[in-house]
Amino acid sequence: MKQIQTDKIIEFFKDFKFLNNIKAISGKLPEVVFNELKKFTEIHRKIKNHELNFLFEHYNAGLNSYQISVQKPFVETSFTFPFLISLGQFFLYKFYEISFQDSHRKLLLRENVNHYDGYDLWINYTKEGDENPFHSHGGFLTGVIYIKNTEKNPTVFLNNIKHYGLPGEILMFPADLRHAVEKQTENTERITMSFNLNYNEAK
Repeated sequence: MKQIQTDKIIEFFKDFKFLNNIKAISGKLPEVVFNELKKFTEIHRKIKNHELNFLFEHYNAGLNSYQISVQKPFVETSFTFPFLISLGQFFLYKFYEISFQDSHRKLLLRENVNHYDGYDLWINYTKEGDENPFHSHGGFLTGVIYIKNTEKNPTVFLNNIKHYGLPGEILMFPADLRHAVEKQTENTERITMSFNLNYNEAK
C-alpha cells in the first residue's frame, strides 16, 4: 500500500488549536469546505420551508427548530467528506498516537443505510428559545461546525468549559463527551452542523 502523506496532512492542520482542560481541537475550515457547507444550508432550507418538511426531519437530543441530514449525493461528491475524515485521523494521531497509515479506511463518517438520514452530517437551524441540553453522541468522534450567528451561543462542556465558535470554524471531540448549548436569547437564526465518525479497529 502506498504510504500515507503524513507530513502533508500534519502541515494542513498545523494551525488547529487544542482546547485547555478538554480533549478537543478547533480550527478554521478551508474556504472550499466552508462554501460547500453554506451552500448545503441553503439547498436544504428549501426542504425546511416545504409543507412536508417533517418527512425529512432529523431527530436527536437537540431542541432545535429544525434539523435535517445533508442528503447523501451532496456529501459523497464534496471536499467536506474527506476533510472530516482527515481531521479525525489527525485527532487520532495527536490524542491516541494512532498513525495515519493505521487509521486509513478505519475512520468512517457514520452512516444510516437505507434511511433518509443517510450520513451523520446534519444541519441545525435554530431560533430564539431553542437549546441543546447536555448530551453525548453515537460513534467515536463528533463535532460542531459553526456556520452563522454562532458567536454568542457557546458549546458548553462539563465544569463550565465553553467554546465560542466563530462562523467558518469546526470543533472536534470524543463522541461520549457530554456537551450542551444554552438557550438562544436573541431573535436571529443560528446555524450549525454536527457530525459523527466511527472508528472500526477491525478493518
